[in-house]
Amino acid sequence: SEEEIPFHPSRLLMHDTTCGPALVDIAAMRSALAEAGLDPARLNPVLPVDVSTDHSLAVDAFARPDARDVNERREYERNAERYRFMKWAAQALKGFRAHPPGSGIMHTLNLESLATVVSVETREGADWLIPDAMLGTDSHTPMINGIGVLAWGVGGVEAESVMFGMSAMLRVPDVVGVKLIGRLRPGVLATDLALTITQALRRVALADRFVEFHGPGVSALSAGERAVVANMAPEFGANSGYFPIDAETLRYLEATGRGADHLARVEAYARRQKLWFDPQAEPVYTSALTLDLDAVEVSVAGPRRPQDRHPAGASAQAFAAVARPVRSFTQPENGAVAIAAITSCTNTSDPRLLIAAGLLARKARARGLKPAPWVKTSMAPGSPTAQAVLERAGLREDLDALGFGVVGYGCTTCIGNSGPLTGEIETAMARRGVVPVAVLSGNRNFPGRVHPALEAGFLASPPLVVAFALAGDVAGDIMNDPLGRDHEGRDVRLADLWPSGEEIDAALAKGARPTDYAPAYARADASARWRDLDAPAGALFPWDDASTSPRGWDATRPIRFSSSATT
Repeated sequence: SEEEIPFHPSRLLMHDTTCGPALVDIAAMRSALAEAGLDPARLNPVLPVDVSTDHSLAVDAFARPDARDVNERREYERNAERYRFMKWAAQALKGFRAHPPGSGIMHTLNLESLATVVSVETREGADWLIPDAMLGTDSHTPMINGIGVLAWGVGGVEAESVMFGMSAMLRVPDVVGVKLIGRLRPGVLATDLALTITQALRRVALADRFVEFHGPGVSALSAGERAVVANMAPEFGANSGYFPIDAETLRYLEATGRGADHLARVEAYARRQKLWFDPQAEPVYTSALTLDLDAVEVSVAGPRRPQDRHPAGASAQAFAAVARPVRSFTQPENGAVAIAAITSCTNTSDPRLLIAAGLLARKARARGLKPAPWVKTSMAPGSPTAQAVLERAGLREDLDALGFGVVGYGCTTCIGNSGPLTGEIETAMARRGVVPVAVLSGNRNFPGRVHPALEAGFLASPPLVVAFALAGDVAGDIMNDPLGRDHEGRDVRLADLWPSGEEIDAALAKGARPTDYAPAYARADASARWRDLDAPAGALFPWDDASTSPRGWDATRPIRFSSSATT
């Protein structure tokens, strides 16, 4: 179809980077209204706008008890002026809400707290039920497709126009159907499925197209697993990766603290409007393909593109495209793991993946294994609820012991805010020309993306990230080679540490509580640092002629990146 329709979302989601230009425009327009003798307070968004503060946190400190506090304090120091501006906007604009640092990654916040799936809207005195359709100023906005919310990412200018009542013009999209059959084998995780789908769909023309998952295999996936797949929509090249509403959606809403009335409303609406998923339905799509979940294997993707999926044990062969891998248990060589990061909304939004990493850490700790000394380890979950889940499951201390303590709640390594490398790695690179690698549970691994000094990166599930940290490099076969030796000198392999599905489910049942979510986000919103941040008040923003923000970019001065750059 070449027809266009005007689309009005029910809400808008932005983050602390993309909201900046929009807020400058709004503040400037308010100043212009005041200069014209009009009331500046009349200019407000016409739909709810939520802004996360997740794109500015860097991993300066790691593998120490106070890492999270140190990193957050540095975050405020670096971004105080910008955060004051956001705080002014939250006080001055109606319908504009800023979520302080520590509130988690925007897409996890959306899943766990903001999304309704079905919303109630009052029009002309009557209450109407409408789909919770939204737009976000981040390419991974489609993560919310995992629970049946249609959403996609847009640019800042389009978001700003929508914010003030203009419609987003949408060409009626072609839809590519992906039929899922079978179920994932034991030991295979949501990350492996997401990487497999990314590889498969990269071979399909998806520009300006939507993707919808259907078939009986959908029912075999939890909402968390679906969200991991949907998050990768920009990596597999589509505007969306939509999963329909079904019982798993309701289970997720219940698990994250939504009430019984809410669940009943979602189900009744979806069934009445024929949006409820039928696993046996055979919809007609522009084009279609089938994926057997039984064929998915434990995987990594890299060393330079997210669609370059390989069996997890083939990391050495894949890395050979960058440099000849060398194994050494005493010093970093080519293929040494410089960064091992459990990071990104992509995988940390599914609690099963964090639990799996914790269980592997527990078993490794019990056998006396530790990461290689040159590895920079970190964990930055997408949600402030993660710590409580891991603590109740008895896994936090095990992750801490292996260097994977929580360094903060934000994007961190996934968007390149990985902080300085370890001294061992920097020395090896400078003196011996060693080519190291990053292993992360993120969504992109382009050269320089994770760290300006790193040309290679592998995407992997959280437990695989821990395993590669123990191995210290990608030069071996992670699936079969020893990761190290235990207290008694016996070889320890990944199969000795990999948790079963039953172990993961049992630990998750022990750790998860629906009552965690609302209080966790309330505590984040009540942040003492945010409360004490001195921000202007009033309808007009008091422009500061001494501010360096508008004049901080000097086009005549070259930018130099060192290996210890933090942003």
